Amino acid sequence: MIFVDFPCPDPEAMSNFYAELFGWTFNRRPADEFHEILPGVKPNLGIHRSDVAMSGPVPRIYVMVDEPPEYLARAVQMGATVLWEERPWEEFNARFAAFRDPWGAEVCLWRDKGTYQPGAKS
Repeated sequence: MIFVDFPCPDPEAMSNFYAELFGWTFNRRPADEFHEILPGVKPNLGIHRSDVAMSGPVPRIYVMVDEPPEYLARAVQMGATVLWEERPWEEFNARFAAFRDPWGAEVCLWRDKGTYQPGAKS
């Protein structure tokens, strides 16, 4: 896989959401039609204009962050919905939280394996 592209009726608003949350930058090519997300590591993501709302199964992306609870709280303040609070995923010796953004995309906030301590509550 080399790219994931999210449908959204307002690419500018979605771009601004993720720029504020994660500090990502964007190439607007053309503006309000397709925005390439530049999170700093390839593969990149994209947002394309779609007047059809996301429904049914949607892709879920995983973003490495240092403190999932902090990012989750910020996302909720910006209009996201909590899917789950940070919890362990023992198989991967990791922890993660998740939210649904205001346009329906699902994002897991993944804590670096090196910062997870088995049995820790946060």
